[in-house]
Amino acid sequence: MSRQELAQEVNAYLYRKYKLGLNLDETDIGKLERGENRWPREKRREAFRIILRSTTDAELGFYPTRRSRSGGAAALRDTSNTAMPGVDLVRQALIDALREGAMAEASLEDWELTVVRYGEATRTRPPRVLLDDIRTDFVDLTRAIHRHRSASALRRLSRTAAQMSGLMTLTLCKLDHRSAFRQWASVARLAANESGDPVTQSWILAQEAYGHFYSGDLAEAIDVAKQAQDVVGSTQCVGAALAAALEARAYAVTGQARETRSALGRAENNLSALEGDALLSSAFGYNEAQLRFHEGNAYTYLGDLPRALKAQERALELCQPGDYTDWAMTQLDRAVCLATSGGTNEAMRAATEMLRTLGEDQRRGIITLRGHAIFNSFTEPQKKLPASREFYELLMLTTESKAVLIP
Repeated sequence: MSRQELAQEVNAYLYRKYKLGLNLDETDIGKLERGENRWPREKRREAFRIILRSTTDAELGFYPTRRSRSGGAAALRDTSNTAMPGVDLVRQALIDALREGAMAEASLEDWELTVVRYGEATRTRPPRVLLDDIRTDFVDLTRAIHRHRSASALRRLSRTAAQMSGLMTLTLCKLDHRSAFRQWASVARLAANESGDPVTQSWILAQEAYGHFYSGDLAEAIDVAKQAQDVVGSTQCVGAALAAALEARAYAVTGQARETRSALGRAENNLSALEGDALLSSAFGYNEAQLRFHEGNAYTYLGDLPRALKAQERALELCQPGDYTDWAMTQLDRAVCLATSGGTNEAMRAATEMLRTLGEDQRRGIITLRGHAIFNSFTEPQKKLPASREFYELLMLTTESKAVLIP
């Protein structure tokens, strides 16, 4: 729904139900999205909730006004703990802008540098914090797309929009917000297709494949990972490497050893061809530390402990300081291997200590999800061990969903 259509629907609803003659237009909607207008009163909020099918004000996504951000009565309160305010309307506004085909020429290099910085930040910044930062810049990016019309800038700005959407997809995946992840994955595909760049399309598809994996949709994860590799053909790039590694992990969960090893081989071959910025610790890079984590995870699922432990050891050696997600996930895989070989108490003590080194925002999402999956895979005697109970209780401090789909 465009801003103009939304304004018309709100006006009609308010007149039909309350005989209010409010004449909102698309400019007013834009100001609400950017926090330049006061947050609407109750009857108007009701209209937005009904039309946008939102159950709470927080889901509507309008920013508080600048005056109210310091805590005034008009401020929009994010009473949920999902860090989701503004995400859906920003997504819809970007779709509208892309479909209009209006592309900006100015500040393209600035936007491309912004994307690079966000790519690096994904390795160290908690996803809840990153989500809010990306969302804020998306407002400005979408305004730029609406405001300027230049065919010469189309591909560059579409690529930027695709990469920003892919970063949003990745961040929502890390937070385990599955519905929002799928919506943004669709937007990222749209923007990547507009860019006409197969390498960007491959990277976008790889991010989507990871989201399907962590949602437990293994067949879809494998299918999208294959698409990410097929779209670039023989070109070796970050997206293809990421996708091959993810494909291996998904095969491993289902016990397909031969397919797992084949996909890992493709990931290794892609990595060997990467150079320069493609090897940086970033969402847009892929290096040996990441591959060893993925390899160790795959062999952990297959139950091949010697190969798993070797890959984990190498991953931990290479992991950059502050790159907490891969480090934590590798430590959890290591705990699985130790528990499998009979050292459940030792494994759970180490895993609990690892989790305690992370902040609550860092643990939230897929790290906690993986911890629950490990605990749920234990036998009843293993679950009753004191170290296991302590591990479980720590997980519950950041648990937002009881759904655990990957064993």
